[in-house]
Amino acid sequence: MGGIVITGSQSGMGLDTRRYLEAQGTLVIGVDLPGKGAEVETDLSTPDGREAAARGVLERCDGRLDGVFANAGVDIDQPALTFSVNYFGVVDVLEQLQPALAKSSPSAVVVNISDSISITPGIPLEPADALLRGDLDGAVALMAGQERWSYQTSKFAIARWLRRHAATEAWAGSGITMNAICPGPVMTPLLEHDLQDPVKGPAIRGLPRPLDEFTTGQDVAYLAEFLLSRRARFIVGQLIMIDGGIETTFRSEDHPAVWEPRSRGGDRWLPSGQRGLRPADDPVAEKGGR
Repeated sequence: MGGIVITGSQSGMGLDTRRYLEAQGTLVIGVDLPGKGAEVETDLSTPDGREAAARGVLERCDGRLDGVFANAGVDIDQPALTFSVNYFGVVDVLEQLQPALAKSSPSAVVVNISDSISITPGIPLEPADALLRGDLDGAVALMAGQERWSYQTSKFAIARWLRRHAATEAWAGSGITMNAICPGPVMTPLLEHDLQDPVKGPAIRGLPRPLDEFTTGQDVAYLAEFLLSRRARFIVGQLIMIDGGIETTFRSEDHPAVWEPRSRGGDRWLPSGQRGLRPADDPVAEKGGR
């Protein structure tokens, strides 16, 4: 049967994407909280809820999926709940749906992250590393006194997970592309509410807006649909900012960065004679090759 799964399908960016896909005739299997009217109603903040999500989807797709838009998320200063939904609510569900995606290869995964992973100074890295080890309790303990960064930490961790796994045998090697979209402020009912907040409102309005307007949910839907399609087949492991230029305004000089392949074992991909070389020692680089 196939189809596209959207978590958080009944509101905001998830609903805009759902409507756009359905208007093109795509079968959508929505996952959202009980009472919201999705095909699969469950709470992604609990292990049982995540298992129920995967089970409900698999019952409706006959074991084959064309794609997943992992969109559900929360933004609150409660590390346990935020990490459970934003990190484990993505990883656990995707890992359980991976066989169905592989059966329908070529297929695709898109994760909704946030441009905040790139424009927020001082995101705590130790809790993110704990999440990547699967240690929820440890991550929560490490957030003591810095709970306000719960959202950014969860999104940083899932971005790092995606980058580590996208090109592996289980994902790209199984015909599944995996990428992320990183929106800035998106004009949804939630943003309209935040703009009225005496603290959040001025902070949001103070962000640079080179296009002089906010991203819309429809804009996000266009990008999500593209990344889920075969037109994006050779895009793998990328974090695509869709924020109207906010990130590049702040960090125009940070990308691209010179690759230091010795970090994290990156030089394993280099020819054996070049591993461990400094750029000045690289005979090919000296000749202006590559």
